[in-house]
Amino acid sequence: MDSLYMKGELLQVHTKNYEVIEGRFYGMDSDKSKISLYNVKELTQNEPTEGVCHYYNSEIRNIIKLQETDEQKHLKISQKDCEEIIKVSKKYIFINQVDNTFHEAIKDLNEYNYIALSTDGASMGRKSKMPFIVLSTPQQIYIFDTEVMQYHAFDAGLRQLLESDAPKKIVHDCRKIADCLYHKHNVKLKHIFDTQVGDLIITKNKKGCLPSEVKTLSQCMNSYIGLKINTDEVKLDIVECTKRPLPVKIKETLAKNIAFLHRLSEIINDEMSLPFVRGVECFVESLRSCDDFKAWELSSGKDHQIPKDFKSAIEY
Repeated sequence: MDSLYMKGELLQVHTKNYEVIEGRFYGMDSDKSKISLYNVKELTQNEPTEGVCHYYNSEIRNIIKLQETDEQKHLKISQKDCEEIIKVSKKYIFINQVDNTFHEAIKDLNEYNYIALSTDGASMGRKSKMPFIVLSTPQQIYIFDTEVMQYHAFDAGLRQLLESDAPKKIVHDCRKIADCLYHKHNVKLKHIFDTQVGDLIITKNKKGCLPSEVKTLSQCMNSYIGLKINTDEVKLDIVECTKRPLPVKIKETLAKNIAFLHRLSEIINDEMSLPFVRGVECFVESLRSCDDFKAWELSSGKDHQIPKDFKSAIEY
């Protein structure tokens, strides 16, 4: 087996049973007897297998490095998932009074461990109130018209939701949101998963240093999800945002900009935890894949040592 594979490189494995398997390179034993792949799928399947899969030299007929085209690199979630998320963005609920719909929305949001939060569309900061707050579950997007409801919306449930430890709030760049909520609405935003911070950590781990600038939401969407559509957030003028009734095009923009935030947070969270997952897999295999003598040797007084492949396993 070729030893010149880069971690994450797309490979195609042909087995002696005439199976054809695609996956990304994870690692290889020092004696080249076993290759490990992740994001594995057989060509007859659409969905990749979770975790790391191992293939032994005795069962492999050939390994081919695949050249990734722009199309292969493009959409990194299934077309079906993408279509379902777009459907969710089109059935948003707009709330502009504290009524039964408002309370049902708050109740629904509180039933999830994670909700997405966005207030884009206005140049927020501590000098301007938020004209709307957008919150979503994976199945439903709610646009709260705080320009109309004012403090009543916060007193009726928004403040408690945003300040509570659960659910966790998914945000891309929480700085202006937290600043405006605190200084203009007396809300201390808590328990946040910031996808912009997650991207910084992943970039630091991959490149060994922090980037000079943060990535916008659209840049992260393209990088982690690979959307073909233009995901640039439409920056709406503060005057447009305070016009009432709120134009449909603004509502649609708000819903579109938050629609993929749940999926983005899942992918970023998985990437941040990837070294840990690989480290655990290395520990699992460090004895299990050995012959009896080697397993006995490692178990007899050497269990305090770090497995020799651990360092390479946890590298991006």
